[in-house]
Amino acid sequence: MAAQELVFSTVNGLSISLDVTIPSTATAANPAPALLWWHGGGLLQGTRKASWPHLNAAPEKHGLAFISADYRLAPQVRLPEILSDIKAAMEFVRSPEFAEATGNRIDASKLVVSGGSAGGWLALLAGTGVGFKACGIEPPAAPSVVAAIYPISDLLDPFWNTKQEKVSYFPRRIEGSELAEYLDPKAPASAFSASDSPRSIFYHYMVQEALLPSLLLDGTGIAPEAFSIAPALASGEFSAPPTYVVHGTIDDKVPIQQSKDVVAALEAKGIASEFEVREGDDHLFDMSKDVTLDRMYAFINKHL
Repeated sequence: MAAQELVFSTVNGLSISLDVTIPSTATAANPAPALLWWHGGGLLQGTRKASWPHLNAAPEKHGLAFISADYRLAPQVRLPEILSDIKAAMEFVRSPEFAEATGNRIDASKLVVSGGSAGGWLALLAGTGVGFKACGIEPPAAPSVVAAIYPISDLLDPFWNTKQEKVSYFPRRIEGSELAEYLDPKAPASAFSASDSPRSIFYHYMVQEALLPSLLLDGTGIAPEAFSIAPALASGEFSAPPTYVVHGTIDDKVPIQQSKDVVAALEAKGIASEFEVREGDDHLFDMSKDVTLDRMYAFINKHL
């Protein structure tokens, strides 16, 4: 089925797009639960169009309305603005306007938030409410389920704070001059970055130069630890709905320890969770059409 493009507004009136694919079996009398997904790219690059086969198959295979949403990219905006976009997307999906536009065929009271890499982090932040109040934003109403795929979860990890001569997975050192127009925080904000654009190497450059905390938070006065998922859960100040986490053991773009820490914190608090460790899988393993993540979808449907 072809996706339906809808547009929602941020707090300052900027229009951002999302794509909606509804199961053919969904009706107003029998609406489908919603899976709202955010792309990865370190919050620096990417597009809602970069959704993988298992996600695109979810409407017909798993009976889930699949919603892929854009958000503004750093460093032209910082984490507070990005989180405001995440909240706006969730509120739009739950709005009468969205219900009317989708023929009342989606049950937004059954909302799963998901994402890969930095998108998985956004799903964890949205699901727990971590970071929102630090940004001066009231957290969104909690979703029914979180499904985080190889997520970033802690800006304090040495991986984000240790410079490298060049990253292991890119054939050469990247010079800052190659990304000058994207590094400029005063450049026009964008909520879309094509996978074949020059911006597509921004993530690699960020890891090489250990820039993620500064690109996301410079000028905000907010400490990086305000967005650390596991310590926030351990503190007891935050909780989470049922949460599924999946990560590959040889991921060299987001360390698997990021996921291990989150799952340990969930388990310590008795929160329903499941951790799928993918032996020998790297980052973006689920791009393959052979990867179905059936365990993840079974967890989602169990908790809906």
